[in-house]
Amino acid sequence: MPMRPAILAVSFLPFLYYAAKDSVFHLRGRKVSLTEHVLHGAIGLVLAILFAHALMAHHVIVLGALIMFAAAGSIDEYIFHRDIPAEESDLHAKEHMSLLIFIVVSLGTDWLAKNHWSLDEIIKQLRAAGGAP
Repeated sequence: MPMRPAILAVSFLPFLYYAAKDSVFHLRGRKVSLTEHVLHGAIGLVLAILFAHALMAHHVIVLGALIMFAAAGSIDEYIFHRDIPAEESDLHAKEHMSLLIFIVVSLGTDWLAKNHWSLDEIIKQLRAAGGAP
């Protein structure tokens, strides 16, 4: 398996862990409506698209998926997540942070791959960007 997809797969695992815990919480803790389940399904589909295209470094599609995630997630938060239990709020915060980490790792590994994973090349580019000789 090439290095970049392997790193991305590992960096997505924390998100999957917290998303699974959140799903279990919806079955055992706060019961959610059918409408909210459908919205969560749509969000899951968008995130699957985001993950698949992040693996292929299709940044425009990833950006589009992020915008759709932000829109659907905002609807979910503002309509369904008022006065949710602290445990669920904590899970959501961890899901959001782990997704952000995944996006940063995706962009970073793409940049590294384009520089042939060469530390010398990366240092040269960083110095050139900073105006150093």
